[in-house]
Formats: sequence, C-alpha cells, structure tokens
Amino acid sequence: MKSILTFPPAIYLAATLASLGLMIIIDYLLGPVAEHLNAWVIVNRLFGRETDIGDSLAIRHLGLAGATVVMLLANALGGGLLIQLLQLVIRTIHA
Repeated sequence: MKSILTFPPAIYLAATLASLGLMIIIDYLLGPVAEHLNAWVIVNRLFGRETDIGDSLAIRHLGLAGATVVMLLANALGGGLLIQLLQLVIRTIHA
C-alpha cells in the first residue's frame, strides 16, 4: 500500500495545479463575493492587470507576495487531499 510520501512530486504538482485552476475558475464566477482569498484577482495582479473587483482581503493584509504564498499553500493542501480522495475511490472500487 502506498503512503502519502511514496507518490512522486510531479503528481502533487499536477494536483496542485488542478486545484489552483478550479479555484481560479470558481473565483472568477463568484466575482466580488470571494473577498477573502480571490485567486482570480491574485493571478491578474501577478501578471500586472487590474480587475474591476478590487483587491481581496488577503492582498490588503499580506500584500501580493503573501497572498500568493497563502494561495499556493492552500492549493497544495487541496491537491494533496484530491490525491488521497482519488486513492480512496480507487481502493473502494477494487475492494
């Protein structure tokens, strides 16, 4: 049985990017409702573009660099959870 540390890092990177992509799409659809950690605003600010939404709470309190780190850490955690959920589903199907 594989533990959480036996997966290659590329799988975690792919899951993190998948989680980040989902977060960006959801935050784009929510617009200003996602006021605490809006990934759409953070990514646009990283590329030098302004949005009509305004800065998220994370950018106002932590700055752009701090909000980026928090966003990446949250999505890395979400990606790890996605891997474990997928592993659980596969184990359940094959049981």
